[in-house]
Parts: sequence; structure tokens; C-alpha cells
Amino acid sequence: MNDASRLHGQCRQWRAREAFTLIELLVVIAIIAILGALLLPTLARSKSEAQGIKCLSNLRQLNIAWNVYATDNGDQLPPGAWGPDGQYPAGWIAGWLQLGVNNDTDNTNMNNLTMPLALLSAFAPNPQIYICPADPSTAQFNGPVYPRVRSVSLNARMNLPEDVDTVDPNRLFVNFRKLAQITHPSDILTFVDERADSIDDGSLSIDMIDTGANAHLVNIPASYHNLSGNVCFVDAHVERHRWMDPRSTFPLSPTQLYWSIASPNNPDVAWLQQHLTVPVQ
Repeated sequence: MNDASRLHGQCRQWRAREAFTLIELLVVIAIIAILGALLLPTLARSKSEAQGIKCLSNLRQLNIAWNVYATDNGDQLPPGAWGPDGQYPAGWIAGWLQLGVNNDTDNTNMNNLTMPLALLSAFAPNPQIYICPADPSTAQFNGPVYPRVRSVSLNARMNLPEDVDTVDPNRLFVNFRKLAQITHPSDILTFVDERADSIDDGSLSIDMIDTGANAHLVNIPASYHNLSGNVCFVDAHVERHRWMDPRSTFPLSPTQLYWSIASPNNPDVAWLQQHLTVPVQ
């Protein structure tokens, strides 16, 4: 055999050694699949953690804007989102969301986050801070599906307009009108993420009168962060609050929930009652 033939044969052997066998390829694919299965939960946790951090930042920004509004308006708090007889004067936000209702403009209307309808937007103009990144809700409008515009509500005891002709036993508890009325700012909530199937107007309400065995969930805070919800307090500190009762964290409904749900002896209702307002003196 001449030198050229030997060299050609050696090249063929090298090419054969460089190629993968079917078994080797299957082993590599199996290893990649195993690594992927191990990494996916870690990646999911990382994504969830990033969403939680962003959500907390959003609430803090809204709270800063809320405080600045009061400072610029003689200590007067921005009005709640709805007025007497269902009217909508300018409030901190506008609109009434309804999950599962197609072609409802409020679900997707960015105008409800801007002046003149939303007074807080003068100090918090970024529309992205009004929604938690973990909120999965969408709304269909004229065919296409869009993310809804808001997942944040304000404590309903923060300057909520009231119908003076209504006899409401909850009036035994303060509806704060001015910032100076809040003597324990680290204890009283301002902004809270609310469940997609509970959020409607811009206020998170709780029945202050019925406690213990008579307790109700009126509006329900969100639990998008590992059965926890992000909340903000008057003094601008934010926290991820763990809801203790499974009746507060049941799976999301595809449509709007009934406004008030009996939840006897629910510790989460008691916690909200302790952090929304104080008795009238």
C-alpha cells in the first residue's frame, strides 16, 4: 500500500472516531433533560422572586406619590375611587374592573390611570406600577386579549367618599381624611395587591363590624407570591405578608367573585381589620 492510500485510510478512521454513536447521543440528550428538570424549579423560583421584588417596589412608589399628594394638598389625602350613588369624581384612580366580562373598557383603559381621572398619576405617571407582574389576569376587547391595567387597591378607609344619607355601622371606625389623623403610620395599610377575581374599584374593603365567627371577606388580597401578598404601610415600608388561612388563598376564579364571602374565625380577616383603620374616639 502506498503512502497516499495509508493516509486516506487514516483520515477515514479519524472521521469515524470523531462521530457520535446513537447511544452516545441518547446519553447526552438524557443528561441535558435531567439537568433541565433540575434547573427549571430554580428558574421558576428566581422568576417568582424577581416578580415579588418588582411588586414591592411598585407599591412603595405608589405610597410615595400618595404621601406627596397629601403634602401638596394641605395634608388632605387623595380621594378614594368611587363616590356617592356610584358616581366617579376624580379619585386616586378610576375604573371598575370585572374579571371574565368581555369588552369592558375599564379592564384595559389606560385613561383610568392618568389625569384628570386619576389624581395620583400626577406623582406616579408610570402605568406599570399599578399592576403586580405576577397578576395573570387578562381581558378580551374586540377580539384580542390584553393584560388588565391594574391589580393594586388602596385601603378603603383612606378618604373614601361616602353617601351621607347611608347609615353604615362601619362608621364607628375612622375613614382617614388627612395624613395627620394617622397616628401609627407603621401599623396602617395603604396599598395592597388584590386578587384578580376580587378587584373592582380602587378600594380594598373589609367589614370592620363583624368579627370572629361572623367575619367576612369583602375584597380579598392577592396571594401571588407563594401564598403571600405584598402590602404597603403609611410610613412607606413594604412587606410580603403570609396569609395563614387557605380560605384566603383559594384558586382564582375565571369570573368575578361575589362581593362578600363568609369566613368565620379567619385570622387573615382579623389581621386586615387590625391594619386598615382604628375605632372612632
